[in-house]
Amino acid sequence: MTLAFKRRSLLAATFAAATLPAGAAQAASDTLTFIEGSDFDTLDPAISRTRSAEILMTLMFQRLVRWKDTSLSGIEGDLAASWSTSADGLRWTFRLKPGVRFHDGSAVDAEAVKFNFDRLRDPRLGSPNRSLFTVITDIQVADAETITLTSGAPVAGMLEILCESSASISSPAAVQRFGRNYGRNPVGSGPYKFEEWTPGERSVLAGASPSARFRRIIYRPVPEAEARVIELESGNADIATSIPPEATARVRANPRLKLVVIPSSFQVFFELNHKRPPFDNPRLCRAINHAIDQQAIVDRILSGFGSVPDAPVAPGVQSYQAQAPYRFDPDFAKREFAAAFPGGFNETLVMWTCSGRYLKDQQVAEAVQGYLNAIGLKTEFRVWEWASYQQTLYRRQQGGTGFGSSAAHMWVLGTSIPTADWRLSRRLVTGQSANLGGYSNPRIDALLNGARTELDPDRRMEAYHEANRILWAEEPPNLFLYNQKQIIATQRGIDNFDAFAFEVPLLNEVTKA
Repeated sequence: MTLAFKRRSLLAATFAAATLPAGAAQAASDTLTFIEGSDFDTLDPAISRTRSAEILMTLMFQRLVRWKDTSLSGIEGDLAASWSTSADGLRWTFRLKPGVRFHDGSAVDAEAVKFNFDRLRDPRLGSPNRSLFTVITDIQVADAETITLTSGAPVAGMLEILCESSASISSPAAVQRFGRNYGRNPVGSGPYKFEEWTPGERSVLAGASPSARFRRIIYRPVPEAEARVIELESGNADIATSIPPEATARVRANPRLKLVVIPSSFQVFFELNHKRPPFDNPRLCRAINHAIDQQAIVDRILSGFGSVPDAPVAPGVQSYQAQAPYRFDPDFAKREFAAAFPGGFNETLVMWTCSGRYLKDQQVAEAVQGYLNAIGLKTEFRVWEWASYQQTLYRRQQGGTGFGSSAAHMWVLGTSIPTADWRLSRRLVTGQSANLGGYSNPRIDALLNGARTELDPDRRMEAYHEANRILWAEEPPNLFLYNQKQIIATQRGIDNFDAFAFEVPLLNEVTKA
């Protein structure tokens, strides 16, 4: 993001506030305007990997099943009216609700569901979510309303997999019609249908069923945190996420606004490149975690709206088990690097960060740069706009990590996935489609792959706990930064706002006075 872009976004928001009268009326009650810090690069559920896109996909699409509530207390049918499993746990048979149609008028039937799962599993698509669905080895359609998914081994988390946004069911006719451009022309069967998307400016969904509470939902990416606050104050937005901690008192003092703080399963970290020095050495991956003062980051930069990590997953994530936090000991970190490189590590560490995607992400990354410089490491720092950042990190290439991430030593990312299997496996099992750091540990592979097919819940959780212990105390994949909280501000007339801990709000449950 350039300085010029920052100035433009702030000037635009300030002008909007200045030209509206005090207490300006909100937009019509049949329109909900939602703003946050980042845009997305596709609205195709099969290939999307961003939470910002998931917010809209949850409104546009349906899945076979879905989480019952934000506490993840259970799973209920969405497109599925019922389901059953075979005695050996290998076959899952779903009966679909009759009469459901996509927004283009085509039928949501068993063949459409099969089309979507076949597409996800097809390596030619290159879905970053493919590995989650390769456990499905066969799909059979009995009739228009009956489909059976078969796996080669029992899959303990099959229903959890089918709750993922990537399991959303798209219109086969639309996918075939638009081809590579389907991500800009999505067609689902949810309460809202796609209307328009101008990248970097706004996306618009239109109500498509009686269950839609709003005529339109408008999503606008506003990268600058201060600009998001100004948009709320001016009445140009109904809900804004990632409110900067320093603005919370200002929001609380405004009689027209409300502050909402919700627990999050998001953990933010610098992912490390394990295919090049120094982080091809697990000893130095541990050492660098002692080089930063995480408590100071939480207290001074996040103003307490976060917590110091004490495990490789955040509280609220399946398999979380607290361990001893890394102590801040820069002298120890310096000694470890000196022992590994007696002549000094002379290469410049390339650090990448996004801006506006996570709570105070750029500011935290800049603080980390200072900590690393303090132990004698040379660093080079680059700030990215989110969509370009994602495209670059995940771009396939030969050598190194196998991705565009090869060009950096470390990059800021975060994850809020609440289920242990997908949270850990997608980034850490050797060769997985989101393993951007080239992390490879045979013990981790064995534990996570074994847990996926372990039907005994206690033994399954033991495997995850052992994996977490290794990932924290022995061979950490990341430089752990903080567990964040969701800081959201709304207009006073917004009620019934709720969000999953993985930071997807239930916008269609909101009411607006």
